[in-house]
Amino acid sequence: MSELTAKDQLNEALSEEDKNLMISTKQDLSILEDFAKVIIKDKEIPVAQRLHHLKKRRAKLGKAGLSFTDTDLRQILGDVRSTLNGSNKPWKGGDVLKFNPAPFMWHGVIMKNTTNLIVSLPKVGKSRLFTQMYGQLVQGEETFLGQKLQDEIPYFYISGCDQPDEDWALCLRLAGLLDPTTEKLHKNILQLHTKNKNPLHLDEKGINQFVENCADYRGKIFFLLDSYHSHVAPLGLKESDSCYAEPLMDLQEAIAPYKPTLAVIHHSNRNAAGLGASMSSRGTTALPAAVSQTINMAKMQSESPLAPVDDRVKLTTEGRASKPLDLIIEQINDGYEWKLHGDAATITKRDAVQGIVDKLNERQTLAIEDMATHFQATGCGMDSEALADALHLEGKNPPARAREVMAALEKQHLIERCKDKPAKGHGGGQPKKLYKPTKAAIDLYGKANV
Repeated sequence: MSELTAKDQLNEALSEEDKNLMISTKQDLSILEDFAKVIIKDKEIPVAQRLHHLKKRRAKLGKAGLSFTDTDLRQILGDVRSTLNGSNKPWKGGDVLKFNPAPFMWHGVIMKNTTNLIVSLPKVGKSRLFTQMYGQLVQGEETFLGQKLQDEIPYFYISGCDQPDEDWALCLRLAGLLDPTTEKLHKNILQLHTKNKNPLHLDEKGINQFVENCADYRGKIFFLLDSYHSHVAPLGLKESDSCYAEPLMDLQEAIAPYKPTLAVIHHSNRNAAGLGASMSSRGTTALPAAVSQTINMAKMQSESPLAPVDDRVKLTTEGRASKPLDLIIEQINDGYEWKLHGDAATITKRDAVQGIVDKLNERQTLAIEDMATHFQATGCGMDSEALADALHLEGKNPPARAREVMAALEKQHLIERCKDKPAKGHGGGQPKKLYKPTKAAIDLYGKANV
């Protein structure tokens, strides 16, 4: 006789009563799972009422010894939802796993079909920037602040319980998403939750609300959560605890099968200057670790408290799909537009060159301006005689005085040697030394690149 399997041995050890109890429990579980499917598929049952329906069905089972807590029932609802949306099984060999060659909704900044974390101090312009980005997208613009926008226009879902109605009305109006005459929201805005109009939180009800909209607009929805703290504050979580990121991870797990684009606004550390995008996030590092792309926005700051107010914003990114961006942008025209000043490295260098130019004397300033204009117009360098004429130098040996000016400008790396000018005639004279502005000097005066 063949040896009994472990399952056969267990069955032999069980009494008939135990076997019947197991069968009965499986049947009850199956009944609850089938009923959970009906509840989830029924669009007329609000998300917040699903648990009540399942609890009532559990009560009807009436089996002695059978007990399901509310947590057990929520788990059943979650498992059934995962089965229905196809996220309950892992990938395996032979499966088709598609690669996305264009992973950005806003190139280099907002990755699509995944989670983006936007961090900055309050009042820097986070909400306005990303609503205006979407506004440009629906208006058919190909780029925004120099970065390409995707061709497809997703629907916009705003959970903005960090701001009241009036603030959102202004924000959306600036973005062209609220008609100034009729005061109607743009048709592509699926829902807008505000601080005083049905605010959502990342509890079971809120997460299920997001899931319901994802299911109806698979892969074609852009969620904006403003801000993360206001969405999790009622849950009693501390920013310093690693579990602070758990509501976001619960949301990600629930909506992942539907591939929405999610942008989560979060506040940064006050001492985040000089830190990368990920390290600027306030509280636990588990939050930036849970996302695919992190965007940091910080006001440009001067070292001197006496310097004029600088309204420019430095936008930096860290992510998994492209090289980091480092842009300098600014709100202009009373907030109706954003202006791109350039990449941070170029702007920093230009500011440094401007600082050097500001310290030049009047003659040196006139000289670099004239040499830059001359080179831009002719493509040729200038010798000391030509500069002396341009500066109207008089007296004894003007070219020598012009050479002194050139030497000072060369020392500051504002001009550099270029090809010498051959001597005239056949007398064997010395060629004349020619100088041209450096690229940094040309850029400072707003001219084309050399």
